[in-house]
Amino acid sequence: MQTAPGTVPSIAGRTPIACINCANAKTGCDKAVPCSRCAEKNLPCEARFARRSGKASMRSASLSGAAPTQRNSRSPTTTNRLAPKEPVPAPAPAPAQTPIMAAGSPLETQPIQGSPQKVQTPVYTMQGLNFGNTPFNTSPSESVRGMDTFMCLNDEDMLSADTSYQDLMMWNQYPSELEMYPNTMTGKIDVPFMEMAGSYSSSDALASASMHTSISIPHTGSTSISSQADFERPFKIVEASGLMSGEPMMPEFEVVIAAEAAWPLARCNRPIFSGACPRTAIIHLENLEQHSRYESTWQLLDSNIDSSDIDYKNQISVVPFSSSTRDRILAITQSFLHTALETHRGGMKAWDKGSPHGNFNFLVLPPSKVLEYFLRSYVRSLAPYYTLINGGSLDPNELMLNNQASTLLLLLMIATGATSVQTSEARCLTAGLTETCRISLFNIIEKDVELSADPVVLRCALLFTILGAWSGDAWHMNIAMGQRGMYLSMLKHAGMLEPSLPVTISTDPSNIELQWRTWQQQESKNRLVYNWVMVDQELSLFHDTAPILSITELQTPMPGMECLWLAKDSTEWLAVLQQTNSATGWLSPNSLEVRPLTPSLCDLFQDMLHDNISRHYDQLSPLQLKLLLHPLQSLLCHLRQVLSCFSDFFGARRGSRTVTKASTMLRLEEVQSLLQKWYELCAVHAKADPTCPVTRANLVLYHLISLNAVTSFPEIERLARREAFDGSSRELGVRYKRCIHQPEEVLIHCGQVIRLVSSMPREGRPHWWSTAIYRAALILWVESLSRTDQNSQRMEKGPMFAIDAVMPDDRSVISYLWNGEGVPVLTKGDRHVDLLPDDVLNHCISLLEQGVASRVSDGIKRKLQALSRNWSTPLT
Repeated sequence: MQTAPGTVPSIAGRTPIACINCANAKTGCDKAVPCSRCAEKNLPCEARFARRSGKASMRSASLSGAAPTQRNSRSPTTTNRLAPKEPVPAPAPAPAQTPIMAAGSPLETQPIQGSPQKVQTPVYTMQGLNFGNTPFNTSPSESVRGMDTFMCLNDEDMLSADTSYQDLMMWNQYPSELEMYPNTMTGKIDVPFMEMAGSYSSSDALASASMHTSISIPHTGSTSISSQADFERPFKIVEASGLMSGEPMMPEFEVVIAAEAAWPLARCNRPIFSGACPRTAIIHLENLEQHSRYESTWQLLDSNIDSSDIDYKNQISVVPFSSSTRDRILAITQSFLHTALETHRGGMKAWDKGSPHGNFNFLVLPPSKVLEYFLRSYVRSLAPYYTLINGGSLDPNELMLNNQASTLLLLLMIATGATSVQTSEARCLTAGLTETCRISLFNIIEKDVELSADPVVLRCALLFTILGAWSGDAWHMNIAMGQRGMYLSMLKHAGMLEPSLPVTISTDPSNIELQWRTWQQQESKNRLVYNWVMVDQELSLFHDTAPILSITELQTPMPGMECLWLAKDSTEWLAVLQQTNSATGWLSPNSLEVRPLTPSLCDLFQDMLHDNISRHYDQLSPLQLKLLLHPLQSLLCHLRQVLSCFSDFFGARRGSRTVTKASTMLRLEEVQSLLQKWYELCAVHAKADPTCPVTRANLVLYHLISLNAVTSFPEIERLARREAFDGSSRELGVRYKRCIHQPEEVLIHCGQVIRLVSSMPREGRPHWWSTAIYRAALILWVESLSRTDQNSQRMEKGPMFAIDAVMPDDRSVISYLWNGEGVPVLTKGDRHVDLLPDDVLNHCISLLEQGVASRVSDGIKRKLQALSRNWSTPLT
């Protein structure tokens, strides 16, 4: 059959592959006759065809049977080699189709007629990793046929130059079409912001909407949102009618929901592991890329920020962006995003040629006003807990030094601030920037290893670790936890953990500016080190692992006073320094020099062990108290690991052992006494300033660490997953004793966690607040589960008291701990909630809905709902 020049040849039942010249050269081939490479080199081009038929050949035949198509306008989609081969029926008359708009046509807003039917979201189950029927995974038999097709690939298919190995690793078990529900609260149907799986609350109202995209067969080993439809159908931008700020859950990609089973924390349901988990990063990058095509994408976000009126009193101020700063950020960010997309798309550069949108589009960031709002949100949500902003103001123009590291830092701040904005646009920006910055950060360090000791780069690594670990996306969470050790090693090898000599500061005004700058530089390094210490402690606590840093390594001085750090100039800094040192008697005899010196964390912990804190320190700051939790948690973690190795039954020769369970329990009680001493020090701050965010967060962490002393949380999650559990009441009693050791103390600590988190303002909570509610919920659930057992019911008597509404020193708490008098309950408004399994889980889910919705809080809600369903069968 003679083929017209410049078209793709077609033979019935045969798939065109690379021509002979391109196959021998192992380069990409566009399969036209002649192909572009042979035409450029004036080589004879001879087409080749695969020996097996496939759907791609049928598409090629249908295309060639129609009007001849120019080479530069054909669709760039790749063939799904894993698609099941089925007999092709006789072609039926094609129905009339709506004409496709031209590539350069203006975007128009069109009303939607009628009310679309709501699509039921498939609930993922772990048996066989089957997540429901989809257009590409309709039945188990089709999956088998797809694997058979892969096994039957011939040598020409495998060695074809345009075949990517990643294409053979497609993750086609997951549903690919993304669905989203319309906004039913306003009586007006909006075009969806993105087609997402419906993750919704009882109201079934999903409010944020503005852009339409779709997911098709992935073109790499990851799950991608690039599809043929993206290039043949222009997107329609429709303004959303409004955003419900109180909406507890938001629309979400279905593959992101399915990947929640691969989280490194909150594993109360059967998990999947990284080998079976979809790579969701490419979805976030391409979602951000598609947003970047239209400037009107961010208009909804801009209007919602205009309507928000937030009080920023007593907060660090944010300097507005200058036009030059925004232009520099835009230029560097565009190169970052382009690099990230190329990294994930791998060898698909030839695929991108010839597509109207295949090449990277010009990046469109939100307006400057929106970016400033995100920076203020970052200041409010993160700056109180990780103090790295000096001078009382954040100036992006000064921070932006026109280099990659400073731009990365600014972008990570923007992404962190966007996490507290409950819109799909903000969530898209956060996820896309997180992955973009992750790849660029790694590239910067690889290209110049000396930058691994640069404080700006280490600060970028700190923000990425925080952002990724609490992102709610399994890909970012696992990478952040994996790279945490690498970044801590960089910090250690940079010499930042080593002790430093006290600096002598002269009061001579001629060089006070230089001394202030020198002090600022050293103080910023000290704060960077101990911010990493806090992140190490928090991540190890919520992931049930031991901290990476050891107490003996932390020899650098701890951060100084906040009033010195927030001084706006050298004059104010010197005045505060002289005032504080005069009060403490640190002035030298000639009153010309002062020697401010703060101890290291190792020194402070030694003083705590020797009971010298009251003699050496007037009062510890909330930041110093938070740092003291790191060695206490490390001690407790190691002792719990030793206790988990002891058998539940004592052997006959137990007296000959050098380490016994009783001796380990004695050491555990010593750590508990140190925790009680820490609590007494923190109670002073709690009474003086009950609304201090750092003190509240410190107390939540204290109660969670204390819970680890009287519970085994990994064992609780194993019971929740029904691992080695036969469903009998007798087995439940045995497992309960492994999970909870002191029930009365456990109930009080869980109640205090809920009380403290609920008392925090809705905005500005620490990133881990939803995970703290999760841990308290799971422990209370196990305790309530044991109360339903007829063989272990407790005969509690006395008045009811709300464990989440009383202070730890309340008389009812003391009576319950010492005498067992009282009936513990939870409170919900004016009524109480009994400690029953379903009631406890539902109550904690409602608590999660009271905070700012994020991917991690939404995922935890879904996990608790799945846990309730999995335990709906009564015990035998």
